[in-house]
Amino acid sequence: MQMWWKSWRWPLVASLIAAAWVAAAELALRGRYRRRVLPRGARAPGQVTVVALGDSIVAGAPGPATHAWPTLLAERLQAAYPDIAWRVINAGVSGDTAPQGYTRFDRDVAAAGPQIVLIGFGLNDCHPARHGMDRWFEGDVPRGLARGYLWRALQVRVARWGRRAGWWPPREPEGESVARPRTSPAGFANALATLVARTRTLGARPVLLTMTPLAATRTAGVDVRLETYPRYNTAIRTCTAHERALLVDLSVGAPAAESSAADDSAGAFEPDGFHLTAVGQAWVAGQVFGQLDAAGVWRRLAAEDRR
Repeated sequence: MQMWWKSWRWPLVASLIAAAWVAAAELALRGRYRRRVLPRGARAPGQVTVVALGDSIVAGAPGPATHAWPTLLAERLQAAYPDIAWRVINAGVSGDTAPQGYTRFDRDVAAAGPQIVLIGFGLNDCHPARHGMDRWFEGDVPRGLARGYLWRALQVRVARWGRRAGWWPPREPEGESVARPRTSPAGFANALATLVARTRTLGARPVLLTMTPLAATRTAGVDVRLETYPRYNTAIRTCTAHERALLVDLSVGAPAAESSAADDSAGAFEPDGFHLTAVGQAWVAGQVFGQLDAAGVWRRLAAEDRR
């Protein structure tokens, strides 16, 4: 026993010191990140900030932002909890994939200092029209241990030195689309998990949204997504379970099944069969509000703010 300790004590001590240094550096960089991206100053009392991060469904395209479901959600929240100032930020960008949402997370989400982040991607990710830049966006999302702040800081510096030294070739321009999903299934799941982790770093609650339904009417936009759509919706549910996040399942009481709210005859879908009209956007707002209200989310946020 004594011989074993003599031969291994210094490697063990060195390993413990290295592990402690890595942990301290990771915590320091995480704290630095929070200080740099979160808004300066204390949050105004009586205000709850909600950020909706996503694609054109979140943005409300092709209609005006006033018809988008985040705007309608804010109206429902204000009516239900009038003593709270609900600030709902629409961070939807038409055409965005989940990896593209990650690239703008600091600017569009973290800088707002939200208490809850609603994450809605998939319809562009599953679209089989992958181009050159999609590969780069997907590769920019860190995986596993690379999500650590120390690893990312080292990676950024190495990449910066490499570009200055001419080691890394410039990024390729967008090429012709190929018939593969814009984000691979593995890349989509990784991007969602990373967005959930980043949201929690801010001290906010992450909520994943399944994709909105496709219209029953067959259109080019619907047909091209029929094969990949179920797999990517399953990935959203799997990520929710694995990351123990909240889920708003928009396949429950889908528009086509609700004649009083949002079906084809009521004009829930645009002619392309997947974008939503004002009627469809109102249905999504109702689902987001109702499902999270049933889970007690809005009530807890309001109670926390009143303290």
